[in-house]
Amino acid sequence: MKKNLFGTDGIRSLSNDEIFNNISLNTLARSVLNNNKKLRIVIGRDTRESSKEIENNFINALKNNGATIFKVGLLSTPAISYLTKKLNCDLGIVISASHNSYQFNGIKFFNKNGEKLSDSEESKIEKNFFKLIKKKDKDKNNGKIQIIKNPFSIYKKKFTKILIRNNFSSKLKIIIDCANGSSYKVVKYIFSKININLIYIKDKPNGRNINNKCGSLNPQSLIKEVKKKSADFGISFDGDGDRIICCDEKGKIIDGDKILACLAEYIFNKSRSGVNAIVGTLMSNRGLEKFANNIGLKFYRSNVGDKFVFELMKKNNCFLGGEQSGHIILKEFGPCGDGILIALYLIEIISKYRKKTSEIFDLYKSYFQIQKNIKLKESTLKKNKKINNFLRFYNNKSIDDVRILARLSGTEPVIRLLVEGKKYSKIMLLAKKLDKKIKSIV
Repeated sequence: MKKNLFGTDGIRSLSNDEIFNNISLNTLARSVLNNNKKLRIVIGRDTRESSKEIENNFINALKNNGATIFKVGLLSTPAISYLTKKLNCDLGIVISASHNSYQFNGIKFFNKNGEKLSDSEESKIEKNFFKLIKKKDKDKNNGKIQIIKNPFSIYKKKFTKILIRNNFSSKLKIIIDCANGSSYKVVKYIFSKININLIYIKDKPNGRNINNKCGSLNPQSLIKEVKKKSADFGISFDGDGDRIICCDEKGKIIDGDKILACLAEYIFNKSRSGVNAIVGTLMSNRGLEKFANNIGLKFYRSNVGDKFVFELMKKNNCFLGGEQSGHIILKEFGPCGDGILIALYLIEIISKYRKKTSEIFDLYKSYFQIQKNIKLKESTLKKNKKINNFLRFYNNKSIDDVRILARLSGTEPVIRLLVEGKKYSKIMLLAKKLDKKIKSIV
């Protein structure tokens, strides 16, 4: 079994990994509860074929160790974050591997405020787990399970302010890619009262097609449909609904950085009171940073991961933060990235501006970026000192106006390399050189 349970976003591995068997899930339940038998826990899952079994086994393990479980079934990650606080629970749990393919699965945790667990909280669970895995403990079987029959209607209350305003143009035609994931039902429920032409694609999950050639990491299907249907806008979620990536009427991708810029300008112009800074990550384009500064906002960079974005937002009292990958957090609405929330906000902005989406999101000139994912064996990553030295040296390093970021992925065994600069030819040559160097070290 892995020595580290947690990555960037909870626990994640192949669905047949040892961490998801009954013994491990029971040990994890005891580690999470930590002798507190009165915890109230809300738990949901995504659409992948392994999620239901893992969910049921983990629920039984938690119940048998004394917890009170509120089972909501198929629901998006941001919805679980919201319900954790709304149902007055001590913990929220999602069975999902987010943007990964169906062969993977994971377990995400939220505290009572709907926030991702801190590193110290995760470390505590991890330490307990490896301590308890060696000890057998008899199940007490004194907890209980309560089925929540109306999770969609509870979650919909989060959007009351936006839906009441109803500033949506009926002339809009919008394509929505549900990634065959956990948003495919709830997005239709939330959007049911919006009087615009919404066309849903990739909304027929079969357990194995989640994120498969669709969703925020694979927007080609969205682009094709937007062009085919002559739509005004395209929206894609990832498998668990906490990311959003869009495209304009021409099929040009609108990533998290461009979405942040649009929201920052709109909200800043609408209400300057208390609006003075936004948060991006080390991956954020320098074009976004310069844009934020030019309109009068400070720009902070966090480590990669939406929980680190929110931690920095809290620290610096920022109203908005997010990642290039599409995790966007509006502090007013909660601590978790929410694709449906941001989609509603963007539709409202497009309706108000009454311009083509290609004009609305064309707010700054991006620096060229080359990103590479270099797959390596997990054991190699941890043991190779030269690799670790390389990662430390190129941790947001600037050389001749070129920015380099090399880091370990927190969700899969790869090194993620980013090279950014004004001249494409220059960064292309450097990216090839660094890619070759990493592979030669291994």
